[in-house]
Parts: sequence; C-alpha cells; structure tokens
Amino acid sequence: MSNRHLARTLVLQALFQWDFNGQEENIKVLLEHNKQEFAPDFDDQNFSAELLDSIVAKAKELDGLIGKYAPEWPLEQITIVDRNVLRIGIFELKFAKDIPPKVAINEAIELAKKYGGESSGKFVNGVLGSVFKDMQEQGEKKDFETEPPREFSAGGVVFRKEGENYKFALVLDAYGKWTFPKGHIETEEDQEKAAMREIQEETGLGNATSHGYLGSIDIKVNEPNKRPVPKTVHYYLIETPDSEFTVTKEPEVKEARWYDLAEALNAISYENAKEIFKAALKKLGLNTEN
Repeated sequence: MSNRHLARTLVLQALFQWDFNGQEENIKVLLEHNKQEFAPDFDDQNFSAELLDSIVAKAKELDGLIGKYAPEWPLEQITIVDRNVLRIGIFELKFAKDIPPKVAINEAIELAKKYGGESSGKFVNGVLGSVFKDMQEQGEKKDFETEPPREFSAGGVVFRKEGENYKFALVLDAYGKWTFPKGHIETEEDQEKAAMREIQEETGLGNATSHGYLGSIDIKVNEPNKRPVPKTVHYYLIETPDSEFTVTKEPEVKEARWYDLAEALNAISYENAKEIFKAALKKLGLNTEN
C-alpha cells in the first residue's frame, strides 16, 4: 500500500468515526489514535492531518457538492462510508493543488470498493465523473504536465570519537522525526561546502572535517495546498571534535542530540536516512552490530 493511499485510509477511518458519532468528537484525536493503532511507524509527512483539516474546513461546501451531483440521494441517506469517501474525493478533485484528477478519482473508487458496499465503487465513480465533467466544461483544469523545478540540498552524517567509541549527531525535524542535518544549496555553491555550512547553521558544530561523499536520496517535499516539490539531498561524512550544540532558531530543527551507533540506528525515523547512515558506517569500517 502506497504512503498516500494508507494516509487516505486513515483519514476515512477518522471521518467515519466522527460522522457516526454526530461530528462531536475531536477528529484530530481520532486520526492520531488510528495512526497509533493501525500504523504506528507510518510517516506520511503530515499528509493525512492536512487532508483531514482541509476536508473538515470545507465540509459544508463538500456536502453541498454531494447534494448537487447526487440529487437523488439525500446526504443523510448516503451510507457513512460512501459519504466520506465522496468528501475526500471531491476535495482532492476540486481543491487539492497537488493531486492529479485521475488520481483523486481512482483513489476514491478504491476506498469505496474496499470499505463500502457492493455498488459503492460505481456510485462514487458516477458522482466524481460528473464533478470532473463540469470542471472540464467550466475550464477548471489542473496543470500537471510540468513538474516543479527540482531543489537540491546537502547535509551530513556528523560524528565525533570518544576514545574507541563513536557518537553521531541527529536533529529533530519539523515533523518530529530524528534525521541528519541538511539544508538548501545556494546558487553556484559547492555542495560539499553547502553541507558543512548547513550543519554549522543547524547544529552549531563548526569545527568540522569532511571524509567524503556518502550518496544522495530523492524525496518529494509536501506543503499544504501545494504540489509536491522534488528534491535531491546529497550527504557527506563529517567529523567534528565539538560536543556542544547551538541549535538554529529556524522551525526546521527543534533539537539536536548525540547518539551512539545502536541508539542512532533505532532513532533515525526515515528509511532512506538509515541507508545513508549504513553507508557512513561502512566508510568508517563499522557495522550495525557494534
């Protein structure tokens, strides 16, 4: 199951519970409970929370559109699953700037088929098909032909030695995940120098030496109501004798901390960051069992 499909499933579960109980429960609490119960290690970079907030904020408008495009079915007579699948589908189809129309429709149909009744898929398909037809006739088209320009960042696996032991610097990012310090490469800036600069800016560890390139990862950065931006992050192996952090006041970093090897492996939240960390350990002649 893709990350966003799982996120939509969690949103549907929260909307179902919220709707079933008269829309009186705290829907954010419901979402968080579902995450902890069904996907405790799932990292959707806040996609589900932002989607849920947006749907609730536009609930009246979405319900009006359901009434318009399914006039033979009063809202209260539509099953709770189908009603909330339509809320998700219509929101993503008409209002989400980063979701192609075909994806919005297909995702909603799949949710309806999996969690609704025998005819739910056809019903949702018919309603969303009518919405999309009107959007096309009225010139409401989303431009997904051109991907946003790729951004480039640089950072590093920062370590220091205490005798024969190694300590590794991790930062707590804006999503509450432990990872490596990194940041944007300025125009015409050398990426290795950018990595050193960003590490110093985020952690205050300025007395540092690079031990070479570790590799890169490709990600997409999701921001509310914006299209995902493709980004490549280059990583270097960086050594420092410093032990004290001076964490940036920027919101991207909340905290910095030293971890030993085993602790770092356990703390790192992103799988692609773990792969970079393993490349660093290999370069240092260490292994994950140390």
